Amino acid sequence: MAPRTIDVIALGPPPTDPYDPAATAWAIAGAYAARGDDVRVLRPDGGEGGTVPTGITSVEVSIPRRRPGAAVEHAAYAASSGHQVRRTADLIVRDPSGLGSLDAPGRSAGAPPLVAFVRSIELHAFDRERRTPGRSGWVDRFDTWRDRRNVRRLERAALAEADLLLADDPRLPAALSQEYAFPNGRIGYAAPPVAVLPRPESRDAARGALDLPRDVPVAVTPAPEDRPDSPTVNRARETFRRIRPLFPGARLVVVGTTAPPDPGVISVPRRDAPSFGLALAAANVGLFAGGSDGFDPMLVGAMRAGCAVTAVPSVHLPVPPEGAIALAPSDDPGDLASTLAELFADPALVRDLAGRASAAAEAYLPERLLATIDRGIAALHR
Repeated sequence: MAPRTIDVIALGPPPTDPYDPAATAWAIAGAYAARGDDVRVLRPDGGEGGTVPTGITSVEVSIPRRRPGAAVEHAAYAASSGHQVRRTADLIVRDPSGLGSLDAPGRSAGAPPLVAFVRSIELHAFDRERRTPGRSGWVDRFDTWRDRRNVRRLERAALAEADLLLADDPRLPAALSQEYAFPNGRIGYAAPPVAVLPRPESRDAARGALDLPRDVPVAVTPAPEDRPDSPTVNRARETFRRIRPLFPGARLVVVGTTAPPDPGVISVPRRDAPSFGLALAAANVGLFAGGSDGFDPMLVGAMRAGCAVTAVPSVHLPVPPEGAIALAPSDDPGDLASTLAELFADPALVRDLAGRASAAAEAYLPERLLATIDRGIAALHR
């Protein structure tokens, strides 16, 4: 395929934290750049970020900040980004679809095509945020009604403008169709892209870097946010605490925050890609105890790192793992501890699950998503 000119609209600068909401947009941009395309990423001005990947131009978009966080500000960013889209662009990618239309100058009749990724329903997020006490006055209710109406109008505009809508959760198309009366067939599905983490060349090298014994079972729990008291970390610690008497030499590595002290628990507190990659590479088992909403990209990171993965049933994986994950019978830490103990006691089972997990993780490669986009765009012109 001949090189193309592609503009990507992102939420922020190149992320250092793999959990950053802007990570998917930059993963898409990186995949296009690796393919040899001319890629620019438009993102809000300000904010610290990581190094811009090779082959990508980062363009800061200035926006007025009169009501920080309000729907009108998000829409202003969309409009400002749209006006900086190149007239020579062959493709516009917006991740996430967000609020407000781009109205890119020179764009008409679907040329260039606009692909938008739906990561959540903004209106539903607005409703969840407003479910707080203390907003019972008439003025508060009026302001909430007005803001909700703006969110609904602006989200509809963003969705309606896109030529191709792709959701990363199989449940989203039906929910969007119900909320906005879009035909189900207008919204496709695509697994979220997860960039490949840098990691040491071997498990022994990773354990050496973390001063871990090479001959003991090790579990790893990535923290979705830097909170030592997060539900994810607390449930993982409780799970590990229950099985440690059976495996005295076992270790639990918590990466992304500083875990409270516990026997056998160590912390890798930095929240950058190399730290997550190092911790995952050192483990035999990825332990995902739930307690956070949405898709956890580090579950895919664990699968790629050669870990067997165990998780509670509430942990969401967009693509059915088909036997690649050892699911606990319930979200109870006791059930998860039993599943973890089975894995620690059976290295052959760990190797089998790790092999299946590695194959299942290929669905989340960013280059796979490019093929989905290509097929979707080709279908628009039939």
